[in-house]
Amino acid sequence: MKDNKQKLSSLLPFAALIFVFLLFTALTGGQLATVKSLSRMMTQVYTVMLIALGATFIYMHGGIDFSLGSVLALSEMSAALLFEATGMSWILLPATIVVAVFCGLLTGLATVKLNVPPFIASLCMQLAGRGVLTTILNSRMVSVTQLAAAPWSLQIVVLAVIIAALVFLADFSKVGKYNKAMGENRKATWISGINVNRYRLLAYVICGFTLGVAAYFDLRRVGVLAGNTGMGMEMDVLIALVLGGLSLSGGYKASIRCAIIGSLTIVILENGLTILGLNSSYMGIVKGIVFLIMVLFTYKRNKAKGALLPR
Repeated sequence: MKDNKQKLSSLLPFAALIFVFLLFTALTGGQLATVKSLSRMMTQVYTVMLIALGATFIYMHGGIDFSLGSVLALSEMSAALLFEATGMSWILLPATIVVAVFCGLLTGLATVKLNVPPFIASLCMQLAGRGVLTTILNSRMVSVTQLAAAPWSLQIVVLAVIIAALVFLADFSKVGKYNKAMGENRKATWISGINVNRYRLLAYVICGFTLGVAAYFDLRRVGVLAGNTGMGMEMDVLIALVLGGLSLSGGYKASIRCAIIGSLTIVILENGLTILGLNSSYMGIVKGIVFLIMVLFTYKRNKAKGALLPR
């Protein structure tokens, strides 16, 4: 009986994804399923999914990161400035990855070594990143419009490789197993002799890497840096993970599947509402309501386990 309930629970996010797609396809008279609409959604979901894949490791151990959007913008700006100074296109990907991993390390070190709550540490990184971005962009235009967007064939291959690598790390390596164990009970994990700080820090590094890759492709696609680049991305990722079935307290139910299913669900939801004519200014309200509903379900599930809030 318990196994059947677990299987049903794991299938619910996928069922919700199918339901949302079919519902909005019907409500929009098939407009959601057109080639143009599907192409637009693929472009939107790519960035969210890449970031959510890496962020899954942070949420595995019960952490949280509100700096994702800010770091995305900061990575893109740094790479664009280097390209502007050198004219070398190959420098974009290393630059976005290095900046994103560095920012992730700073947030991770503040949380792991200085014992700053992850909410506060990531919020500080968010504010600092936005401050640097605003200061530079207010005085100049930064762009890479000379470069074409990366071909979809390359993007799909990169995404597939990253998914395969992260599935291995999450399910078959110490990084994933220990981060999940910390999500269940960090103190017990520490008592068992595991270096919890090392594996928590590695989670931020993994997130920084996928965020850097996402920044590269997003920069190539958009071409021009704006002050609102990455704005709200951290909430999109958080909502996507929750919609994908990830518990806010982490633990063994955390899975790469959560990032994939949740990213698709939130992008379909957003595009469906847009086609139906919902004003973009109300989109945040809808996302907030959806997130609140999902948190309430997560809260009840955690309550039974005796872990009400992320540690």
